[in-house]
Amino acid sequence: MPVIRSSATSSSSTSAFALAVLLGLGAGAAHAGTVDSELTALLRRESASLRYPVVIRLVKQPVVADFASRVAGLAQPQRGGRLLEALEAYARTQQAGLVQELKLRGVERITSLATVNAVAAELTAKDIREVATRDDVASVRYDIGLLAPARQVLADPCHPARPTARARLPKSCSNPQPTGSAGKPAAAFDPKAPPSATIDALGAAQAWAAGFTGKGVTVAVIDTGVDIRHVDLAGSFRGGAGDWFDVHGEHQRPMDRHGHGSQIAGLVVGASGSGQTVGVAPQAKWIAARIYNNRNIGRLSDLHRVMAWVLDPDGKASTPDTPQVALNAWGLGDRVGTCDTEFATDIAWLRAAGVHVVFAAGNAGPSANTSVSPANNPGALSVGALDENGRLASFSSRGPSACDARAYPDLAAPGDMLRTTDLSAGVMDAYTMGTGSSYAAALVAGELALLVQARPALAASDREDLLRAVPGDSRPTLLRALGFAWNGVAPAMAAAEVQR
Repeated sequence: MPVIRSSATSSSSTSAFALAVLLGLGAGAAHAGTVDSELTALLRRESASLRYPVVIRLVKQPVVADFASRVAGLAQPQRGGRLLEALEAYARTQQAGLVQELKLRGVERITSLATVNAVAAELTAKDIREVATRDDVASVRYDIGLLAPARQVLADPCHPARPTARARLPKSCSNPQPTGSAGKPAAAFDPKAPPSATIDALGAAQAWAAGFTGKGVTVAVIDTGVDIRHVDLAGSFRGGAGDWFDVHGEHQRPMDRHGHGSQIAGLVVGASGSGQTVGVAPQAKWIAARIYNNRNIGRLSDLHRVMAWVLDPDGKASTPDTPQVALNAWGLGDRVGTCDTEFATDIAWLRAAGVHVVFAAGNAGPSANTSVSPANNPGALSVGALDENGRLASFSSRGPSACDARAYPDLAAPGDMLRTTDLSAGVMDAYTMGTGSSYAAALVAGELALLVQARPALAASDREDLLRAVPGDSRPTLLRALGFAWNGVAPAMAAAEVQR
């Protein structure tokens, strides 16, 4: 079931930890807020009755380092829930005055965005100008819409456009248990099944033989959704309360009308249903957030809510359910070569929770200075695509990063014609060949899942450093990171780790 987070006016209890954070953090000077240029241009064509979707960010913001220090001693899966609990408590206090004014202005839909201490709402031009003058408002930004990647969208067989008798719907529509298409049982990882060519080239088969399969690790897939009816994806859904988050509330269980999310999920956790293993970490678990609605549009505010969901999927701070890896196959593609920090704070909170924040670097190459936000923000691990010759593919975005001038992308992995899962539509298990930086990012997310299993005590940044190229070392990067010797001998710690 999806977890739809409530507005700032919710009245959940506050733990002692949240109160401690609330009492001493955050500072900001009083000033009138700015209205971003895109919204300003829209307001020139104002209509008295027209309401504009906006994100209103407040001046006072909690200090990431202070919050992070309070959860540093917790096990990684527990950190996100406690962080979000504190952020929501902070937001309730800081946003109370603004929320009250918005209600007095007749605004009906007000959504708290705790990770950025902001409020999403729909306001008239007059309200926008007047709210921006508040001393506690830092900025008012147009809540722009992001479009799903280009592809013909398949109809959802469980939600046909025309009224259809339930008896004529596919049997899988009424089956809440994970199964493959046409009711086939979910496939499992078969150690005897060969890996796909790309997965084999990474050295994954050797890693699996040593016991590193991603077992015990969770990867959050943030994209168009995941087709739970595909035989190679059905069995690896974690399946807990809140592990599927349709931010639009349109679909109650995992699904994908588009296909892109299912394709990248396959490269991370895909099993061996076709006789060939397609995922790098076939025993890892996935959870997923669907960021685009049925019209293939998602807004900035939707993505802020998704980032909060990654911290605490079930909305219960005491549950240790924060994933170890977040795979982001989206970006602000219309702002190539610029630095947009809209999600910089979200990324910082995920990093504070010990999450690897993996982003596709973008497909705006071959020119330099084509980095894309948020992948080019500090803390994001941007992944570019390599061609069949092991060089950065012509389409892959290049740096330096427009935000911090670092080398961009941070990592690169194969991203040209990769075999992976595709939409099953509840009828047949399909496969496709994917090309783009999203697919390269999926491979790195899978590699990180293996590294988390192998080296759980390492900091996220240290694991990521292990995947960086080493001049003169011809071993597959994954095997070098896992500690395999030059002669292919598995690391000595493998047996002990696998028994855990």
